Amino acid sequence: MNSSPSSDNRTVQLIDALLQETISESEQTELEQILKEDADQRQLYIDYLQVHSGLASWAAETRDADPWVPQHVEMRTDSQWNASRFVLLLISSVVAATLLLSLSYYAGWSIGSGQESQIVNIPETKSSENFPAASEPQTDHIALLTQAVGVEWETPRDLQAGAGLSAGWLKLKSGTIQVEMISGASVLIEGPAAIKLISPLKAFCEYGKVRASVPEQAQGFSVATSRLNVVDLGTEFTLSLDETGNGQVQVIDGKVELHAANQQQSAPPLQSLTTGEGVNFDAQGTLNELQEAIRPLIDLEELSQLAARQQEQQLSHWREQNQRLKTDPSLLAYYDFEEPSHWVRTLKNKARQPLSSATDGAIVGCQWTSGRWPDKQGLEFKRTSDRVRLQIPGEYQSLTFMAWVRIEGFDRWLSSLMLTDGFKPGNPHWQLSDKGEIILGVNTGEVKNFFSPVVLQPTDLGRWIFLVTVYDQQKREVVHYLDGVPVSHHKIEKPVPLVIGPAEIGNWRPQNHSGAHSIRSLNGRLDEFALFGRALSSDEISRLYQAGKPGL
Repeated sequence: MNSSPSSDNRTVQLIDALLQETISESEQTELEQILKEDADQRQLYIDYLQVHSGLASWAAETRDADPWVPQHVEMRTDSQWNASRFVLLLISSVVAATLLLSLSYYAGWSIGSGQESQIVNIPETKSSENFPAASEPQTDHIALLTQAVGVEWETPRDLQAGAGLSAGWLKLKSGTIQVEMISGASVLIEGPAAIKLISPLKAFCEYGKVRASVPEQAQGFSVATSRLNVVDLGTEFTLSLDETGNGQVQVIDGKVELHAANQQQSAPPLQSLTTGEGVNFDAQGTLNELQEAIRPLIDLEELSQLAARQQEQQLSHWREQNQRLKTDPSLLAYYDFEEPSHWVRTLKNKARQPLSSATDGAIVGCQWTSGRWPDKQGLEFKRTSDRVRLQIPGEYQSLTFMAWVRIEGFDRWLSSLMLTDGFKPGNPHWQLSDKGEIILGVNTGEVKNFFSPVVLQPTDLGRWIFLVTVYDQQKREVVHYLDGVPVSHHKIEKPVPLVIGPAEIGNWRPQNHSGAHSIRSLNGRLDEFALFGRALSSDEISRLYQAGKPGL
């Protein structure tokens, strides 16, 4: 029996009736029959029951202890397991094993061994679109962007070195990038270019210049064009193709086979080329031997040297902007992580007029590491004890939170960026969800949470990202930004002055709370953090991003 939208909807209706104890005898028989016949519907039943019980437990544990949790989620905890007899009747030992597996993976992208296991689904106040399936951790990237020099992208959002790449298009107006396929093939692409990543062993070139280095482990890696497929048998070749369909292929080292675009790879090749050999081809696929060798594209060593010079220039540019930023009179706390040595355990507030010495951050557990550039420092947050303690006095009508962060994994339902110790009226909590949402929680007396859509994907893990959230009381709105671009706007219904006091970066020290989500430690790195006592404009945030992004 194949599941369909209609059967899914009917199953959910019956499960709801079961959990609310309004199910009739005939409906119970209908539900039992559906679950006996359809494995997909049984999995839906398991997931739905898990979410229901998890939310109920979560609400019971945290409604009084942690006011951050949305208060309008109402669950019935006194009778939800009255249907346990029915559950036991339906779920066989095989289904029970599936439930255990589902519970193990329900946290989302990455839950390491030894991490907390009681992580529940997102409350109903949040958007659930594009969430990874409960039992399907997302590892959809097939390549990694390892270097990018002088790149101008056609895509609206910049990609920086370190970004994971899924199947899809890479379009460059200019510059050069290095892409490492998970098969082991390394590909240099020079713009203007339009390259589509298809699989770990295949890419398609619409136009542009490509240099592929293919080790034995990736033998068979191919670059297709509209007229010709180039299959590498080891170890290196170049392909140059213009927008009219005319191109060149040359073997730098090893051997390649040329196949017609509509030809099976198992069929005999049109031609084989070895070291130093090459051909011209046109839009009709006609092959002509190269009369003289063409100059290969830039090699990896040259690209690395260019990347190092670019990094030096960008770091110098950031440091110039850094000096200007320190003079902003609205700057309450600014940590640039540029400390004199790795032995320092105090994160100095570099604002020109710090409010008090308590705004200097006390480093607890975190280890010094490299930041956005090799010559810049950052702090690594790995253990559940890692944090930076600080205290910000005063009361503020508007605030802007800013951080450069590299997320290594979403180990918990909530990961702290900056949280106040408690959650008293006016306290803000700035954090991320394990689904990739940016969250600002504000205690207005009735608690308000501002969730962005899902903006961080598994492919964002391991790259430096720029996060900003603005609480603008004058405009009565909260705006979340990712990489200098606003991703969501939220109306403030009940504005209140914000108060921080004792707080932590990268962790949370809850007061009188020992629930399932009392640990909100960050798994990643930080190398810049700022707190402004005003609402920054979109233009200011864009300029900060442009000055601080790792690559040009």
